[in-house]
Amino acid sequence: MNIAYLISAHTDAPQLARLIQALHADAEFFVHIDRKSDIRSFREVIQTENVHFIDNRTDIRWGTFRQVEYQLALLEAAIDHPTHFDRIFSLSGLDYPLWSNPHITQWLERQGEREILKGYKIESDLCPAQQKELYSQYRPLFSLLGNRWDNKLSILCRKVMTALGIRRKLHFEVDGKRWYLYKGASWWCISEELARYVVQSCQQHPEIARYFRHSFGPDECLPQTIVFNSPEWASKCMLATGKYPGLDALTPLHHIVYEPIIKVMDASDFPTLMKSGKMFARKFCSGISDEALALIDKARNA
Repeated sequence: MNIAYLISAHTDAPQLARLIQALHADAEFFVHIDRKSDIRSFREVIQTENVHFIDNRTDIRWGTFRQVEYQLALLEAAIDHPTHFDRIFSLSGLDYPLWSNPHITQWLERQGEREILKGYKIESDLCPAQQKELYSQYRPLFSLLGNRWDNKLSILCRKVMTALGIRRKLHFEVDGKRWYLYKGASWWCISEELARYVVQSCQQHPEIARYFRHSFGPDECLPQTIVFNSPEWASKCMLATGKYPGLDALTPLHHIVYEPIIKVMDASDFPTLMKSGKMFARKFCSGISDEALALIDKARNA
């Protein structure tokens, strides 16, 4: 099985190196380093031929369309590679596998055509009002004065537009058809065919980027929205229905403690991690998570 790992990172080069070393040795790794970060520190500790640091680097601003830009750049790098990939993972540099590599491979082989990407329709009667409000607010993305002042300007504009009652619809038109907004997580595992479909959809339909450019968390919505508005691909993915299940339930492969902020794992979390049943977890940081990672490695190699 040919596997590609798409990894976004901005800090902790040793942890990224440890993540790559832990995964399939015959996989290809496509890595985006935030343009604000010094890529030399990553290149110094990661020098294997199957690791590709992409040149198209984005100055990341959390929760903005900048995250979609690196997401698409990584997807394009993978589908342009000579190898045809059976599976393409989306990870962050602070992730770590909880399963052994043979276990991951065997599980993937059993999935058939199933795509490991989950989504939830926001314009749903059972979706909480606060979720609808979050995604209906305009969040203008500016690139004028530098990140600090652009962020302040974006927040000011959002507050003014919200106070004036200006809202974004939770659907939009693509090629004359109504598309609904779906939300999921940034971490998934898809086929190269689906990856190509997502990239081509963005290239062929600029209205997709226009809709998401000034929205909240588009990296958690754009792939899902493209997929679940396609009957062919939606049938192969994982649709959550009923009451809004929360981001944890929309993250099928990762164990993440989201609240109140994403928790940095340490040795005390090891029992919970092993009982989670998830393939990956985040987040792990050098100097804090070392003992937890050693315990995980021992369990993975048992």
